Amino acid sequence: MKILSTLSLFAASALAVPSTLPADQSASAPTPAATPLSQDTAESLLQQARAALSGTGVPKDQKKALDLMLKAAELGRPDALGGVGYFYATGTVVEKDNAKAIEWFRKGAEAGSAKSQLNLGLLLIASPEMEKEAREWLKKAADQGLAEANLRMGQLSYFGEHGVPQDYRKAFPFVLAAAKAGNSEAQNMTGFMLSQGMGMDKDEKEGEAWLRKAAQQGNAKAQVNLARLLDPRSKDAKTRIEALTWLYAASDKNEITAKKSLNEILPSADPVELSKARQQAAMLNLKGQRAPSASQ
Repeated sequence: MKILSTLSLFAASALAVPSTLPADQSASAPTPAATPLSQDTAESLLQQARAALSGTGVPKDQKKALDLMLKAAELGRPDALGGVGYFYATGTVVEKDNAKAIEWFRKGAEAGSAKSQLNLGLLLIASPEMEKEAREWLKKAADQGLAEANLRMGQLSYFGEHGVPQDYRKAFPFVLAAAKAGNSEAQNMTGFMLSQGMGMDKDEKEGEAWLRKAAQQGNAKAQVNLARLLDPRSKDAKTRIEALTWLYAASDKNEITAKKSLNEILPSADPVELSKARQQAAMLNLKGQRAPSASQ
């Protein structure tokens, strides 16, 4: 069975960006040292920038978000330094420029920002000649407990990529750390590895528990993996219905594997069970709902 997993270029919690930079706020400007007082101001500016960027509690204004981010960066706020880099990396408001993004990410990374370290590593790792440095930054971010960084470190060993030999045993501690931090993709990966005995003794019960955590967060790939583990053709009716429920839930999110599995199962499945699973999946996909387990 192939693990269902997706990789993202940037941390979900990293920031996006506004229009063009004023001449006196160029990416090459030196970063001033921050004082305790300026740090309080910088944190406030950073939070305002995030709110303006996402439109949380205030009107969405990417240009204003960038201006605020730059002000926080000028005061030396590490996450703000990386935040400016994210604008350039994504081409939000400003013209996309990986060189400037790397410059800003590096400033934030060297100042200790875990998110900046992660994003710097993710950008650098695309270049074979920079893979070693990229892995070092990713490890620094993981050492700070950043879930996305732990997941990415685990994926390097899991898939055996970017100069890292494939080694499930080395991958697992990183993936597990991200899973414990609540990352649904890592929970899916943890559950899959446990249920298949990849780099460890096989433990389907513990694997099911982690897959269920991810599935209940709405992770479509975990929902498919959990359905497969439960088995929609199980001899137990409750287990069959739960497995079908997760397949329907994932299919509603346009998960291709779920759709394919349902197409294979539907002709021989019990119509009553299908109807019940369909209803449960509809409830599951409503905010705050959780599918009943076969043991309940």
